[in-house]
Amino acid sequence: MKKLFLTLVILLGFLFQITPTSATTIQEVEYPNNQGKSFISEDEFYNQLDKDMYQEYKNAAYSIRRKIPYKEVPDAELSFNRKTKNNCQDKMSLQTPHIHPERQVYFFASFSQNEKEEFHKFIVVDAETKTRLLEGNSFHRYENPYRN
Repeated sequence: MKKLFLTLVILLGFLFQITPTSATTIQEVEYPNNQGKSFISEDEFYNQLDKDMYQEYKNAAYSIRRKIPYKEVPDAELSFNRKTKNNCQDKMSLQTPHIHPERQVYFFASFSQNEKEEFHKFIVVDAETKTRLLEGNSFHRYENPYRN
């Protein structure tokens, strides 16, 4: 009886073994892992960046320039939003299977504020191809809690 049961288990294992199909094969990523490559610093990259693509606010109260793995972009954006008290955005979700999580990218963000308005913006640029991967911005009316 034990032999019959073991044989049945083994046969069922072979019958229901998952075989690769076009739906289950690993999709080739458009932006593969490049963590072993060396790229210029974030400041050098920013200075060479086309200012039509991204430019920090002239009177920025706070700006970030970082070179990070793609998987850290949500945390970098969340940190920027917390430091600038931008409550309109939650931590982003990266639903981009064509970008490897270890892909090196540049994350730039800038915040400006005056007596009436707040401006936030960010961009994520691929370190190797210099392609814009993500970007966002927001605008808020500002109510100064210390104003009489």
